[in-house]
Amino acid sequence: MVTVFDSADRETYFRFVSKTFRDVALFRYALQNFVINNLRTRYRKSFLGFLWSLLSPLLSMVVLAVVFSFAFKQDIKTFAVYVFTGLIPWLYINSSISGGCQTMIYAEGFLKKVYIPKLLFPLTLVTTETVNFVFSIISLYILAVAVGTTLSWTFALLPLVILITFIFNLGWVLILSIITVYFRDLTHIVTVVFQALFYLVPIVYPVEILPEKFQWLFYYNPFYYFIVLFRKVIYGTPALTWGDWLIPAGLALVLFLVGMYILMRRDRELIFRL
Repeated sequence: MVTVFDSADRETYFRFVSKTFRDVALFRYALQNFVINNLRTRYRKSFLGFLWSLLSPLLSMVVLAVVFSFAFKQDIKTFAVYVFTGLIPWLYINSSISGGCQTMIYAEGFLKKVYIPKLLFPLTLVTTETVNFVFSIISLYILAVAVGTTLSWTFALLPLVILITFIFNLGWVLILSIITVYFRDLTHIVTVVFQALFYLVPIVYPVEILPEKFQWLFYYNPFYYFIVLFRKVIYGTPALTWGDWLIPAGLALVLFLVGMYILMRRDRELIFRL
């Protein structure tokens, strides 16, 4: 009898994460090409092309601002910017997580032909949505200038907020994309859940308008902390606290580490489930 020793069975979590990061670094040009191709495909044969990255959030914001400004009896100019500061990070999170469920499945053709680190495909999806999100931020700045809203100096901290949200989204996409390989209906469930969650996140209204006995519900919603952080950084008020940074950063780190752990446990099995 010959005993075969498989070093992968003894691979530690730290070694797996290190190896995955090294492999992604080696495939960085592939990542770049995947992202560019995704963006080109999304706006292929479109007359306005990449301008839709600016126009789409603006049009969505106009509809929401008009409807809810009348509902809450708010000045549409200031309320439009308020809605936009919550809407664009929500759309970023929503599109990343909802669209990310199918990433491993869509990557089947690559994964069955050549070796590519599986992290590359969730990374491609989230990076693509991040590029679109940056265009949305430009739309926000244009809107703020147009209505005469002054943005705070804390706006300069926005890249750090985007990085934290990027890691948060990547963690979700890693987890859900692996689960979807085993349970294909998850994509539809996530879409419905996010439609409901839209009204349970303070995007078009402040938490304070709700009775105090119901406000605790928002504090158990992880997406709440990201919307609040974006708003505080953009507006500069109320003042930022350590909790505003530590809670989203902690959520992002934990989700990403959990996602990498699930990927490590299912890494060799995924290819046979696709």
